[in-house]
Amino acid sequence: MKVTWVGAALLVAATFGCDDTRFDFDDPARGPGDLVGKGDKVSDAAFFGGDDVLPQPRIVAEFPDDAALPDCGPQCEAYCQSLGLTNPVNAGMCKSLWGVGLAHQPVVKVESCRRIHVDMLGRYPTREDIINNCDGKSWGEVAIGLINSREFVSVNQRRWADKLLYDTQAVSVERIYDMDKLVGKLYEGRVAYDEFAAVVSAHPVLTRRFDTPEDRADALFWTFLGRPPLGPELADMSRLYTLWYNDYYDHPDLGMRLPDAHIRYRCIDENGDPDPTTRAECTSILFGQNELILKPDIRAMRNDRDERTMWSGVIKAEEWEKLQLPGRLIAGMPTFWEKLVDDVLMQYLGYDLGNLVPTVRDELVRYVLAYNGDIRALHFAVVTSAAYLQSASQQTQTDYRWTYGPLRQVDSEVWIDSIKHMTGYQIATCDHKLTRPQDFWEAGSIAGIALVENSNWTVQDEGVDYSYRNVARGLGGCPDNSVGGRFQIISILTTAQQLNFVNQVCDPAAEGGGAPIENFLPRDVDPNQSLTPELGEEIYAHQAAQFMGRLIDEEEAAKAREYAELCSGCNAAQFARPTCFAMLSSAEMLFY
Repeated sequence: MKVTWVGAALLVAATFGCDDTRFDFDDPARGPGDLVGKGDKVSDAAFFGGDDVLPQPRIVAEFPDDAALPDCGPQCEAYCQSLGLTNPVNAGMCKSLWGVGLAHQPVVKVESCRRIHVDMLGRYPTREDIINNCDGKSWGEVAIGLINSREFVSVNQRRWADKLLYDTQAVSVERIYDMDKLVGKLYEGRVAYDEFAAVVSAHPVLTRRFDTPEDRADALFWTFLGRPPLGPELADMSRLYTLWYNDYYDHPDLGMRLPDAHIRYRCIDENGDPDPTTRAECTSILFGQNELILKPDIRAMRNDRDERTMWSGVIKAEEWEKLQLPGRLIAGMPTFWEKLVDDVLMQYLGYDLGNLVPTVRDELVRYVLAYNGDIRALHFAVVTSAAYLQSASQQTQTDYRWTYGPLRQVDSEVWIDSIKHMTGYQIATCDHKLTRPQDFWEAGSIAGIALVENSNWTVQDEGVDYSYRNVARGLGGCPDNSVGGRFQIISILTTAQQLNFVNQVCDPAAEGGGAPIENFLPRDVDPNQSLTPELGEEIYAHQAAQFMGRLIDEEEAAKAREYAELCSGCNAAQFARPTCFAMLSSAEMLFY
């Protein structure tokens, strides 16, 4: 069936008495996400637990056997109780860490600050960033400052774009923009996580992405419970998705036929009333008696098979609320909040601490519920915990994973954005909401071109600049999600791609390209200044502060002087550009 956008728009105006039907290429979001998050914030964000004084381990006769979870006896219990730990991760870990005689690794300010910048802002910090954002502040103050930033929201919007597989070939661009704004509201603290799950469960980004009621129910379980539904659960929950089916609508401003979710009226008689012979097909009974039937009205249209249908663009607010029943049922399940906790722990730690030490998960569930489901509380608790802040580079007494800090590989966008920010190298951008900008650019409409120009894509005279995407996709980022999504891999191919990009940025052969040389040199150093061992050390120290956010040690200083001596007759620029290549291609830029 083909729905004309003009006809549907007139229905919207007639039904709701407004003219909110014009296409806004600067903010094209239209969908159920706009109906929530308009009141007060979920919590006051006065999160506790960010300033624990990390304790010394209890003195024990021998360390626990790391083949199993440590056994915390009465003395261990009493010791942990006496510490007064307020951070839920620390409190949950105590009986498997300090209480059984194990120590956390030292908290190294530069290492931890670099880690929290990557995870919460999406790029490596310079030395200046570390001084401004971390020095002289408690970890609680650092975390709140970053949580309140626009970058924190953007990083998590990109994570959900990966999770929900945004693809403008499969879902309307208007619905994708709406979902992106909904995710933004979640991480701004304007929508609780259980309300978010309810909206997502009936959002066209999910319902249009999958073909059958069973597929949609399966996706819901995986997204919010982290597992497939059992046979009875799948059969039962899919009944609440029988109303949805996939179709298209013609958009007059874009001049395109867009994919979107539609409603196909089910379980009703010819008068639109519930049909007693079929209403069970639209009723869930596994989670209580939950019926989901909509009554057709003037908005209903007949499709090619003479079925009554409705475009999702004209669904009323009260109908959206009914359609969100699957998400509300899922949010009532005991493992719903546990899955959220596990997701946040995995996001920051890179391993499943909630399963390894279940008391951590229990503490965090209570913590987030105390803040009314404000997801920011979990992010705050994890990044201010010993599990996150401790160093990853020290020797440990056992192999327990929580006795040393996280060490992970950066996403391609983090790597590219960091290099772009630190060197001033000119490269385009990528927009996770508009996965196929060429479709809109080539549609031949003013609105389509304006949509791309007002997105995060970079537009040149000849069209969309794909230089960023070309680098990122080879490294697993900026996916279009048509077949697969984001990936991370270290291979000969990806290493060659990274080295090629770093070569373009640093221009070690001085062929006349690359980033401005001034960004590789200390202030007031002329590029043509003759190189001395002292200047070589100064250049190396400047780049270490700029790229790694740290000071150099004596061994590095000696090496820099040695290499400067070997570069007889070089000037500052001829030493700085190869130094840039060496630093940006190092493992320290790939792992943090």
